[in-house]
Amino acid sequence: MIIDAHTHVFPERIAENAIRTLETIGKEKAVIGGTANDLINAMDLSGVDKSVILPVVTKPQQFESIFNFAKELAAKKRFIVFAGIHPLCENINKLLDLIAENGFKGVKLHPDYQQTDITDEGYIRILEGCRKRGLIAVIHAGVDPAYPDHVHCPPEASAQVVRELTISEPFIVLAHLGGTKQIDEVESHLIGLPVYMDTSFVLDSIERERVCDLIESHGYERILFATDSPWRNAKQYVSIIKSLPLSKTEQDAILGNNCVKLLKGNI
Repeated sequence: MIIDAHTHVFPERIAENAIRTLETIGKEKAVIGGTANDLINAMDLSGVDKSVILPVVTKPQQFESIFNFAKELAAKKRFIVFAGIHPLCENINKLLDLIAENGFKGVKLHPDYQQTDITDEGYIRILEGCRKRGLIAVIHAGVDPAYPDHVHCPPEASAQVVRELTISEPFIVLAHLGGTKQIDEVESHLIGLPVYMDTSFVLDSIERERVCDLIESHGYERILFATDSPWRNAKQYVSIIKSLPLSKTEQDAILGNNCVKLLKGNI
């Protein structure tokens, strides 16, 4: 089974405008459209069985509308849907209860688009709440093209948060192999810590030898296949994973089995 552990879709009525706006802000061209059907069609072409949908709440007042959209998406069998939450939301624990009660597997946090450093108390409360409720937390990590001047979740800060939480069983996923455009810092601060890393957005921009070194150093059991669709191509990323000098057990783990384990088989 192949699971894309990091994708985004938008409501049909705003998808086209949302993609255009994000392309302008981030100076990155989307490779597919932004609707659920666009993603399903791309999954069929690339052999991806399921995709994890990660909604981003950029302002606290967006929580309800994005939560309701996530519930709609959860009805689609090909999707594993997370919820979004913002560190400035009021009643964080109440919202996390709502997320867990509605069957969501975890939450997506985006420190850059939420304009908040990962060390902020709001994020700590969210992460502690996720651990208590058995929720996964996927965090954008490293440089975001839209906010290159202030990295709100650099590897050193991620490592600080992970250590302060004293995590025994990993429930945090650091996107973009721990930090877009910060692979040196990832190797210095994050290797070996109890966190997962996903391959979204960066797999085609890092030398394959270095990707292999990172997988070996951190442990293939904590690497998740991911694209950041609609910004990267799943067929290309599957091909890259399969081209790496990994055993079939390692490839299968990265492409899907690790995600199944993280989700405790609830897919």
